[in-house]
Amino acid sequence: MLGSDYRELIVPKTDNTLQKAGILIGGAALTAVLVLLSLLTGYMLILFLAAGAGFGTWYLWTCKRIEYEYVIAGDELNITKILAQSRRKPMMAVSIKKFTAFGKLSEAEGGSGSRTLVLACSAQDSSAYYADFDHESLGSTRLIWTPNDDILAYLSKHLPRNLGFRFDT
Repeated sequence: MLGSDYRELIVPKTDNTLQKAGILIGGAALTAVLVLLSLLTGYMLILFLAAGAGFGTWYLWTCKRIEYEYVIAGDELNITKILAQSRRKPMMAVSIKKFTAFGKLSEAEGGSGSRTLVLACSAQDSSAYYADFDHESLGSTRLIWTPNDDILAYLSKHLPRNLGFRFDT
């Protein structure tokens, strides 16, 4: 059984929906034109091109289905990028005790140009939060992510007090 110091959340990326729709509509139109051209001209070789266009459309569309998984176990935050619900790519792991700043993205100060930016949010809107910290391999880092109320309540209790973060449900 998982303890009370464990939180997990999967967040789909939503700011690329127009791009996914464009790939799907454009690819379907190209495939339909190639099939129609093959039927009108009688060249069956064009059907193979249509099949390739259909497969390419499907492949590009599934590659744009991105999700981020946040796992907090104790004071360790692990972020994993999930591509097409099948491939996982670990992005980073950091202790929440190393956070030097945390809050809503809209309230964040502009950072230095040498800071590494890690985008792991559904969209950079009012629901996004930021966390600044020093990472072993990335150096000075700003994480932009979209935690839910449960994770925010957990962070409110476990973040260093000098950050002054409080979350009321």
